[in-house]
Amino acid sequence: MEDTGSSSALNPATNVDYSLPSLTLTNQEGLEPVLPYTVFRDLYRGAEPLSAGDDDGFSTELRAHLNTFLNAVPNDSGTDYKSVRNPIDLMNEVIRSGQVDNFNEGRRLMVSSIRDNRAATYNTPANKALTRFSENNSDENTPPEDQAWIYTMLDWTYNSAIGKVFRAMQFVATSPDQVDASTPEIASAAWSGRYGKDFGSSGFNTPEYAATSLTGRTLGKVELLQEFIGFQKDALTLTGVSGITLNGSEPDCVKAVFQYNTSRVRVFISKDKQPKDPNHCGNQVNETPALEYAMVTIENRQY
Repeated sequence: MEDTGSSSALNPATNVDYSLPSLTLTNQEGLEPVLPYTVFRDLYRGAEPLSAGDDDGFSTELRAHLNTFLNAVPNDSGTDYKSVRNPIDLMNEVIRSGQVDNFNEGRRLMVSSIRDNRAATYNTPANKALTRFSENNSDENTPPEDQAWIYTMLDWTYNSAIGKVFRAMQFVATSPDQVDASTPEIASAAWSGRYGKDFGSSGFNTPEYAATSLTGRTLGKVELLQEFIGFQKDALTLTGVSGITLNGSEPDCVKAVFQYNTSRVRVFISKDKQPKDPNHCGNQVNETPALEYAMVTIENRQY
């Protein structure tokens, strides 16, 4: 591990240049599993209908779409994944596992700020710092832009007025010399979450709410809003999408709401609607869904 650069006593963020054996996350025999902490795991498994066929093929098409963004390798049944390779899950895992001292320092700052009830921030842009993860054992077929990932922002902030910790990160992919089949789909990505006062300086912190945004090079955008308290819900919106068919049509906007406490999936669709249009799939709330079905029960909601 290498931490370089200067940091402020009030903002300890520094440049981080960290090398890993692989940027791919997979469970290793004899070690604590890592895939249960990945962002889309509940949704990926929860897309499976309780009764085969009730989803009209939606789960298969949805997973195929997400696989490209997440670089996920499905298991034999296709209902879960054996590995993922994407910048959001990797950053979350590096933070969770405590591999980088400077990140640990940022978490300790949040814990001490909660204890003293004083505002505090760890913010890389303020210190003109960047985070770089590189792979030291890349496959020969791995393109250069997928051997090192750069994060333009990592931030922890404690808001003493409301007693909440917020974390956010942003990733921007390196532009390839030439886009081909091996080029990763994600062009940019962002994640943010809110935590309560039980936020800890080690291990995994369960957010109260989280938002993930993935912008693709060719397949549109993926946005996921997650609630880990109260309703226990994931709301996934795909825009600029193609290849998903429902009710005999191929929408360019799909919104799927996964309600874990009732094990229901509701799917809304639209085509050629502007984001502000009430009929745009992302704005449909009380409308009759294009598809609704009972999903398999997801025990121990994520994290």
